[in-house]
Amino acid sequence: MNLNRKLVSKEELLKDVTDIEVYRCYAPTLEIHIGTPTISPLRDESNPSFGLFIGENNQVLFNDFKLGGGDCFKFVQLMFGDTFFEALSRVAIDFDLEDKYICKQVNTRHVPKKESLDKDSLLKKASSSLIRKRRRAWKEHDMKYWKSFGITIEILEKYKVEPVSHIFINTRIIPCDSYTYAFIENKDGVETYKIYQPFNFSYKWINNHDDSVWQGWNQLPDKGKLLIITKSLKDVMTISSLTNIPAVSLQAESITPKSYIIDELKDRFDTIFIWYDNDFDKETNWGKQFGNALAEKFDLIPLFIPDELKYKDPSDYVAGEGKAKGIDLINKLISLPF
Repeated sequence: MNLNRKLVSKEELLKDVTDIEVYRCYAPTLEIHIGTPTISPLRDESNPSFGLFIGENNQVLFNDFKLGGGDCFKFVQLMFGDTFFEALSRVAIDFDLEDKYICKQVNTRHVPKKESLDKDSLLKKASSSLIRKRRRAWKEHDMKYWKSFGITIEILEKYKVEPVSHIFINTRIIPCDSYTYAFIENKDGVETYKIYQPFNFSYKWINNHDDSVWQGWNQLPDKGKLLIITKSLKDVMTISSLTNIPAVSLQAESITPKSYIIDELKDRFDTIFIWYDNDFDKETNWGKQFGNALAEKFDLIPLFIPDELKYKDPSDYVAGEGKAKGIDLINKLISLPF
């Protein structure tokens, strides 16, 4: 517990969250158009009489024809029947800031309604959509999860992985699990995100990286003896944490990289391995097929976890067998005669 917590206040909260994020959190279907009337999210109505406008200090204020107006915290008050302090507390708790502020416990923690989301169309459009996220602090359960794969906090920070409390796609909010992480990449000055929720089978992956984005590319050294091309950022981080061998991954095993990119990597690294999944338990071993095809096309060295070990990738192997065996496996595979 943080013993230096401050009493929650409007001024402090607005340093951590924006008023737009508050509106989007509690009214996920609200269209954010400054100065254009819309249907009020606070009550039933047929004629649009609710609007947002810019007030003093560039705050986004609201006005409801029947209920009046105010700032985003007044909006929360009206939505939940809170006192002002309860509204501030609700926002602090829902944005995972309760360790920073002294708050009043409210009756229910806000969870955006899943039925307001059109999942299929939303995810199909994610690659061309604006994805934003709200970072939260690392917590004990996060560290335990990543440690199981041999991945340290230093490696997570190096590869721009952040824990997040909220995800926004355009003007919609996706409910976040307590295990939710943003993989951040920057290519040609454009920042994009792959959102990872490992225990959420509806929204495990939300991604607006395009196929040209290599995960871990920005962390590669200029030159090196070895490089491993693998199939996920998690495997990149496991390999890097355990061995310091540079690694990088495409967005999917089925993607064929541009020839000039592989030529660049060959100029930078003496030996390049392809380490894709060994889908030993599937009718078609797609990881092996794609890995062997890529190795043959570009004259690279394929690696796979042996079938008898019953693991498909390095991160799963480390989670099941531990770091020491993971290091031994990597060293053994890359030292085999080819």
